[in-house]
Amino acid sequence: MDDSQFIQVKSLEGELLYTQKRKRLGCTLTTKELIIQQPHTTYHMLLDDIIGIIPFQLENTSRPIGIVGETEIVTRFPRQYYKVAVRELYVIKRNGILQRNDAHLIVPFNRRFMDKMAEHSGLTVLPV
Repeated sequence: MDDSQFIQVKSLEGELLYTQKRKRLGCTLTTKELIIQQPHTTYHMLLDDIIGIIPFQLENTSRPIGIVGETEIVTRFPRQYYKVAVRELYVIKRNGILQRNDAHLIVPFNRRFMDKMAEHSGLTVLPV
């Protein structure tokens, strides 16, 4: 998948701390905001609006998608998902911008991203 399916954010507030783009997910963290991108949808929130981030366990992290001979083919999803609770969130789509209040997002963040978030968001990190 190319980056053209991600909706670009025109300008970022604050200093860029971390950015990561994978196949179907992009995450950008600045000193003032968090931006999560999926193809054709971008979620934008200020760090001050984040209420909390807690680990979230998916019910089924592997899913059989087929059988070849006697071998079952299984997809695996990232193991470290987090539930982000936010007071105000902007959902940016190609047809417009929606504002959501008291929203939750479930997102796979890696350890480096969470370390940067802890350093700059003012949130307290609890051991899991």
